[in-house]
Amino acid sequence: MTAKMLYPTRRVARFGAIALAAAVLVSCSSGSDDESDTTDEAGGGTTTLEYWGWVPGMEDLVATWNEANPDVQVEFHRMTGDDGEKVEAAVDAGSGPDIVQLSSDVLTDYVINDRVQDISEFVGDDESNYTPSSWKAVSVADGVYGLPQGVGPAAMMYRSDIFAAHGIEVPTTWDDYLAAARALHAADPNVVIANLSPTEAAQWQVEVHQNGASLYGTEGDSWKVSVNGAESKEVAQRWQTLLDEGLISTVPMWTPEYWAAVNEGRIATIIQAAWFPALLEENAADTAGNWQVAPMPSKDGQPAAGDTGGSIVVVLRGAENPEAAATFISWLDGSDETQAPLIEDGGLFPSTLNGLESDSLYQPQPFFANQVINEVYADAVQSEPDTWSAGPNFATAFQAIADEFSKVVTGQQTYADALDKAQEATVADLESRGLSVAD
Repeated sequence: MTAKMLYPTRRVARFGAIALAAAVLVSCSSGSDDESDTTDEAGGGTTTLEYWGWVPGMEDLVATWNEANPDVQVEFHRMTGDDGEKVEAAVDAGSGPDIVQLSSDVLTDYVINDRVQDISEFVGDDESNYTPSSWKAVSVADGVYGLPQGVGPAAMMYRSDIFAAHGIEVPTTWDDYLAAARALHAADPNVVIANLSPTEAAQWQVEVHQNGASLYGTEGDSWKVSVNGAESKEVAQRWQTLLDEGLISTVPMWTPEYWAAVNEGRIATIIQAAWFPALLEENAADTAGNWQVAPMPSKDGQPAAGDTGGSIVVVLRGAENPEAAATFISWLDGSDETQAPLIEDGGLFPSTLNGLESDSLYQPQPFFANQVINEVYADAVQSEPDTWSAGPNFATAFQAIADEFSKVVTGQQTYADALDKAQEATVADLESRGLSVAD
């Protein structure tokens, strides 16, 4: 099976929106026009590639590349606002940059809409330097459509002072987690084991991924949707028990109310990705020294983690020199030279094995009582199942899940009911796009 087999049988016309956005983008980008991917008349063979991305410090890395590679020069544009939407529209209209950074969950949509090139012939040998789950994120059917740049492995941040005060051990299994939730709440009714936001599905994604599942798969030439699969329902049942017994709070994430609960010690654990500790320190500075990081609980206490997704770098359809573009990406995302800057300046958690060996990653964190917390996250990224893949309507599915979860906390339905309804919405949306969906 190839990615082409999973293309829609019909396409929805979007020429008005495409033309408008492309007109805006063409004024500042010419990835497939005369100024890019062509021989510079004055330079006698210089290839110029335009790269769009958002990672801090990228200008310095591009300058390093350009100094060492006079025949392949890269021009970097920092993405802001709605640049992502402009890229989609411009590529559809035949323009756009050569290379772009994407969130990994949109790749499949780019593939089936023919916006991105298969670069497997140029980067196939790179696979051995990437974690299995991150390589899965750039693989669709039998093609490789980019390289990973950063990932979001999850671990459990916990209030060590609260656990110690009540003589409760840090849980290593989900059964232990439920027992700890009950013990904490019994000891102090103002404390809950966790907060499950009713407005998003990120923690659900992490726990379902840990369970070895995925929202999407393929069956023959059709998409298979598993929003309400057995692994997902298992997570839903765990959440339902915690909710029914009053052992969790359900405050919307990122709100002042949420951060107030964190600061006041009313939330004992937070299961989140490697980028979250910096936000925790920023928003709960007065709790410094009271937090530690441990692996996510698992079914049997053995290492297993989930991921919130990461970023990838791809070669767009209009790039006239995909080999040069792929060579640059291979250096940027995977070389020894770039790992420390990507970690220190870019704030990325590495998807590469050489990045996971970088000293830059392993620094004591005063906020976490000088624990080297990335040792936990590094173990996590290597214990993730390589099962997760995002389908062509991932954003729609995620929003449907969040919408239905919001009805659970008001007592209108259970988490299992919510997943069933989100499944129906996801399938209906795929079919409305002209895509075949297996029963």
